[in-house]
Amino acid sequence: MRKRPKAKIESIEHLEDFSEQMNDVVSRKLAFFRSTFIPYTKHVHFHSRCDYLQKLGVLNRGKPQMGLRVLAPSGSGKSTAGLEYKALVDRRRGDSPSTSSVLYLPLNAATTSKRLMVQILQKLDDPQPERGTEQTLTYRVMQYLQRRGIELLIIDEVQHLNGRSSASSDVTDALKSFLDAGVVPIVFLGTDEGQDLFERNLQLNGRLLAPFDMPALDASKKEERDLFATFVHDLCSQMEARRIFPGPLDLLTEDILACLLEVSAGVIGRVSRLFEAATEIALRRHASRLEAQDLLVAVDRWALQHGFADRNPFRLLRAA
Repeated sequence: MRKRPKAKIESIEHLEDFSEQMNDVVSRKLAFFRSTFIPYTKHVHFHSRCDYLQKLGVLNRGKPQMGLRVLAPSGSGKSTAGLEYKALVDRRRGDSPSTSSVLYLPLNAATTSKRLMVQILQKLDDPQPERGTEQTLTYRVMQYLQRRGIELLIIDEVQHLNGRSSASSDVTDALKSFLDAGVVPIVFLGTDEGQDLFERNLQLNGRLLAPFDMPALDASKKEERDLFATFVHDLCSQMEARRIFPGPLDLLTEDILACLLEVSAGVIGRVSRLFEAATEIALRRHASRLEAQDLLVAVDRWALQHGFADRNPFRLLRAA
């Protein structure tokens, strides 16, 4: 990234428009952030690992299957990347939700092995997903997956899989047995809190490919700073292509990137959420482009209030 002059944040009064008409404009514009996948390098590599695991599973159908562990901080975009992989496969094959070969299962509460089977059955539209013992539920899940032609199961938020059905029934044993049954390979997506799930069962680990964890980017490493800058560049380029603002976005100065890296703590998804908050601010003040002062206010209103940052580095740009 070439060096540019330091960004200056001008002191301006934010006169924001909260009218019904502006709400229509802002909601349409901000839909961009929820509907556009930015091809971040680590997510693209993750898609490659999913593709390999899916193809490996098809070639070894009926034999013990493999899994893939992907742990990353909350807000890293792992869920978005998992959903995008499913969408890519569906588009490539022309699949509908009922014919998709990839099953994406987000967990939202502490989950035992029995509850996991119930949730899979619910996702597969079983009319009575809770009827039966854990053993019969597991059998039904396997039958459904085979009949539906599911080639890859993505379980998201696996940190919730830390419950036990009984004192002797650990969910990791159920997962190991599930892979051994040879039905479908599994991608395990989760936060770092899920580490214990794998550390306590080395036999499960023996059925997994090498982990593809995605830790936060390290600001002390040039190659990771470059990855971060590339993501911000691509995000800005997509915003320009979608005409979110009539004017260009020039936010790739070294000082702005340093501020963004600090506020996000190297977690890519937080950058998108910060840009979303800043874009709303800029749109409501009828700006022709997104500027550094919008990011400053967004840090105050979003990052600080939600506890993602403990200071606002953009205020140092004002003083510079």
